[in-house]
Amino acid sequence: MTSNIPHQRKRALIVGINKYPRNPLDYCLNDAEDLSKALQRIEFDVSLGTNCNRKEFLDLIESFVQVIQRNDLILFYFAGHGRQNQDQNYLILSDYNYDFSTTEENYIVEHCVNVQYIMKKIYDKRCRVSIFLFDCCRNYVRTRAMDMKQGLSPMCARSETLIAYSCAPGEAALDETKNARNGIFMQNLLKHIEIPNEDFEQVLKSVARDVKAQTDGFQLPYRTSSLTELVYLVPHLVQGQTYFSTAFPFFVKHDLKGVLKYIG
Repeated sequence: MTSNIPHQRKRALIVGINKYPRNPLDYCLNDAEDLSKALQRIEFDVSLGTNCNRKEFLDLIESFVQVIQRNDLILFYFAGHGRQNQDQNYLILSDYNYDFSTTEENYIVEHCVNVQYIMKKIYDKRCRVSIFLFDCCRNYVRTRAMDMKQGLSPMCARSETLIAYSCAPGEAALDETKNARNGIFMQNLLKHIEIPNEDFEQVLKSVARDVKAQTDGFQLPYRTSSLTELVYLVPHLVQGQTYFSTAFPFFVKHDLKGVLKYIG
């Protein structure tokens, strides 16, 4: 029997960039594509961008936010280069190529995309939950040089928002792989993200534990959250049952075959 409770949509914007004029990366496209497939299996509506330049990225954001509704769960993921600049965070797109015509601080403002711009576009839609995953600031070299501002700076999570970094603020994630396909953060996220009845903050704790172990403590994912309820990306269901969570009201209808796909 079909439930008469309105369906709460899950929507994701996933972006991966390998192709840079300088310092190209190896695994970001795979990470974005594999996450997109995993989210589609758990009934997300996914928009995917690969090797976007700045204009393509801004157009993608605009198209994505136009269809967000009030009760949606929104997930944004970016894999590529990112950088902090005067305590603001910027995502670097595929056409970024500093030409020394001005200071790089000014060039970044004009040629990158401020993370706060993306967040505000989504916040203004007043969706139910916002999740931001930043798998960027990738580096081939294991370094903790004190004179380098690596990685993104910490950000505060607005109401019902979770922000997660693949490494600690001010540090760089490793552009390494343990499975010859994915970055270390994504490899471990893919192991956990389709598990039914798992609060997403617990998923990220498991990912952080695994990343820390695989990198001997060098890389440790970080998160900040203002969520007031549990968030299940994959509800636990039995045959013929419509899901109703008193912890967080996302309503989805599945049969047992669909659930077995996730757990076995």
